[in-house]
Amino acid sequence: MFSQNIEENCEILRELIRGIPPSQRNKAKRAAAKIEKAFTDLQKDYPKDAAVALGAAFAIYMIGARIVEQAKESPGENLIQLLQ
Repeated sequence: MFSQNIEENCEILRELIRGIPPSQRNKAKRAAAKIEKAFTDLQKDYPKDAAVALGAAFAIYMIGARIVEQAKESPGENLIQLLQ
């Protein structure tokens, strides 16, 4: 169960990634790398720009909110369960 603690949530996600089949794990890692690269590119283009950091944080949380909302709309068929 996710909590308010970012580090705990990251550990939950690491455990989930370790628990999926290798082919799916590689896709998960590639997706993470793409998102991280986009964020790193923004940091390079706009160093120490609070507005850009705020926009990036907003996007990340909105993605998380969509995943949670999808799970509510289709109980038992959320993205993570579909991987298994």
